[in-house]
Amino acid sequence: METTRNHIRIAQLSARLIVEEGIDNYAVAKRKASERLGLDWRKFLPDDDSVTAALQEYHRIFRFQQQDEFIHHLRMTALQAMEFLGIFSPRLIGTVLEGTAGEHNPIILNLYPDTPEEVIWKLVETNVRFREAPDLVIRCHGKKMEIPVLTFQWNTRLIEVRLYLPHARKQIARNAVPSATIKALRRMLKKG
Repeated sequence: METTRNHIRIAQLSARLIVEEGIDNYAVAKRKASERLGLDWRKFLPDDDSVTAALQEYHRIFRFQQQDEFIHHLRMTALQAMEFLGIFSPRLIGTVLEGTAGEHNPIILNLYPDTPEEVIWKLVETNVRFREAPDLVIRCHGKKMEIPVLTFQWNTRLIEVRLYLPHARKQIARNAVPSATIKALRRMLKKG
């Protein structure tokens, strides 16, 4: 009983930290929440689904009048950026897709260029100012992979693009990270 209650408390505070402080990493938010609550994170750490559920609850309670419109606007911006980067098979992932994004969350796109330089060249030739962010480090089949990350502004929103090699698309799909193609995002926007 105590364990369940502490899981819920950590998940709820994690959601608040994600929205209000712009923390974009569930693990970091959960550890910070545990520390603020004076709980041992190794003992009471909730899973990511619990944090996502707490985020949805947070938005229902505190942002109920504006969240649907806000998410629709973010998804429209994501669609425009995806169409611009369409030759790289973009996939929308993360909080914008899930409907749990707050003001501080970037729009995250996975891209699959033959080389990262192709994306950089596309941005340079179209005068889109970008920054290189620290590489994303992931594990795939027991091997550590470093994924280049770029950020840029699109319609006043921060876009984060992760540059995977084309063959990584199948491996990522197997890991079941929810994602949306341009076509899937258009359908989602039509439904409302």
